[in-house]
Amino acid sequence: MSDRYIFRYIIILVAIVSVLLSAAAMWLQPYQKRNELNEQRINILKSAGITGADNKNAEQLFKQHCTDRREGEMPYYVIDNQITVIPMRGNGLWGPIWGYIGIAADGKTVVGAVFDHKSETPGLGAEITTDKYRNQYEGKELLIQNDKVSVEVDAIAGATRTSNGVEEMIERALKLYLPYFEGNE
Repeated sequence: MSDRYIFRYIIILVAIVSVLLSAAAMWLQPYQKRNELNEQRINILKSAGITGADNKNAEQLFKQHCTDRREGEMPYYVIDNQITVIPMRGNGLWGPIWGYIGIAADGKTVVGAVFDHKSETPGLGAEITTDKYRNQYEGKELLIQNDKVSVEVDAIAGATRTSNGVEEMIERALKLYLPYFEGNE
């Protein structure tokens, strides 16, 4: 076999595979976007205390419960005209962390919270996604002192940077939205 034959074969094979991969990526893109949107809807509903949402019913439940929302620079979602859910973004130990926190109509009580991460350590920082950690936030009062807004919960043992990242993320988000909550009292 000549070298030309081998190079021609490789080039044709690479071209075919790249066309197939590109076609598959383009074909799957709407499904990926739908799944991302459904994950967002499920997390918003969870942070408002609404459970049972999954990929099959997320859109329907979200439309049923989300009575008002604002997208853009300072987005929020109002669930059942009582709970305001705000998105949060921050930094953990190894990468970004994010979540949603639901605040009751009184503007002072946390209804629920959902957190996620890209690359926190399993068994340590990744514990922010567990129900055990999330459930600590339910029913907690917002602590507003001077220029600081916080929620007191137990940190995750061995995950100090991630716990601090969650605390800073919550404080930053609540500080931004505090005028909104004070106006709705």
